[in-house]
Amino acid sequence: MAYSTEDSVSWLLNYAGRLATRRTTSKLQTHGITPPQWAVLAQLMDQDGQSLSGLGSKALFDGPTMTGIVDRLETGGLVQRRRDSSDRRVINLYLTQKGRDLMAELPPIGRMTDEEILRGLSREEADCFIDTLRRIIARHAGDEDQGAA
Repeated sequence: MAYSTEDSVSWLLNYAGRLATRRTTSKLQTHGITPPQWAVLAQLMDQDGQSLSGLGSKALFDGPTMTGIVDRLETGGLVQRRRDSSDRRVINLYLTQKGRDLMAELPPIGRMTDEEILRGLSREEADCFIDTLRRIIARHAGDEDQGAA
């Protein structure tokens, strides 16, 4: 029996991810931001003033990707970089008032999108799915850091 994309975990995850990204992107476009930018802003809403490297780890972005996202957010006036007063090598990121105002509009978008994606699953199935995704990410994120294919 041939192995098909219908049976491929990597293909199915990739396809589901593209569908979710497309859905999220369409909702965020009217606000002028992308899903990765939204993820960074959401992390800052939870805890403003995080280090750039720590924020990248939480948002699951590598250094160069994080820098590009933050550059665009800073250009848009949504965030501000500041050197840490106790360690000048550390750059902390803060929401501007414009960023806070934008985020006040966005949390329902995240919840709506999650509800749409998980529609048809029971609460237990949704919780299990989310837990499984977290475990897969936790297990394999280190592989990418080490350059594994």
